[in-house]
Amino acid sequence: MVKPKIACYITGGWTECGYMTHFLEKVNGSYDYRQRFPQKNIGKKGKARKQFKIDGKTGKSLIKYVYDDIRSHKEELKKYAAILIEDDMDDQFFLESKAGRDYEAIEKRKLEIQEEIKIIIQNPEIKVFFLYAIPEIEAWFISDWENTFGMEYKIALANINAYFSTTFRKFVLNTVLTEEHTLDDIENYGYITSEYQKLSEKLINSFQEYSCSSESYKNNKMYNEQINKLIKENKITYSKKVEGINMLQRLDPEKVTVYCKHYFSKAYAELKEFSLGA
Repeated sequence: MVKPKIACYITGGWTECGYMTHFLEKVNGSYDYRQRFPQKNIGKKGKARKQFKIDGKTGKSLIKYVYDDIRSHKEELKKYAAILIEDDMDDQFFLESKAGRDYEAIEKRKLEIQEEIKIIIQNPEIKVFFLYAIPEIEAWFISDWENTFGMEYKIALANINAYFSTTFRKFVLNTVLTEEHTLDDIENYGYITSEYQKLSEKLINSFQEYSCSSESYKNNKMYNEQINKLIKENKITYSKKVEGINMLQRLDPEKVTVYCKHYFSKAYAELKEFSLGA
């Protein structure tokens, strides 16, 4: 049976552009997710393309691309079941107080984009999904720690992986997220100080910071020495291009809903329950 197609426009980052459609299949496997932007860095045979450039379209530039692509391929896209836009939210749509996101403003903007797409494609019934990673996709990874950071370094760490996973998670929750934006409030993360803090950058730096820290829960000197050596040799690290791609492949969307409750859980439910026959 041929699955109905959903046209996908995905933020142009290393992590997302290769495996986001596979992640979407985990949410609702009844559809064929066709990535129209960006070009996938993984070819048909599962190998990375030799000639591949990242196009960092996000926000307004991504939406402009969506509009232009629909105008250019209107007849083709009329046959699709839905349009899906996936993007990082980063520092957009914060309340004036910076204490959290303005989710009402996000919904208003979604409606504006949806209405414009319906006009361009000349189909008032077409469904438009907005899968925003708030603030970034790393919020999803932290939410499903067991399948992401908790598993990524298993080969390098072998029998001490459980120790590292437990202690590093505590470190991230205490020093990256802090008490101001706990795991339960991770989608409102951003303004720990008066300036916006990128979650991905904080995580990248957190490995060295963890290595230098002397937290009481890091109570195994021998394990700490082994871990610190691997961090120094860059054998335990985080990048969107390598570890981020690996983590997205293993990510369980249902587990993300447990902590990303402000936005992701609702977007997840909307896509999961989507049925043309309903």
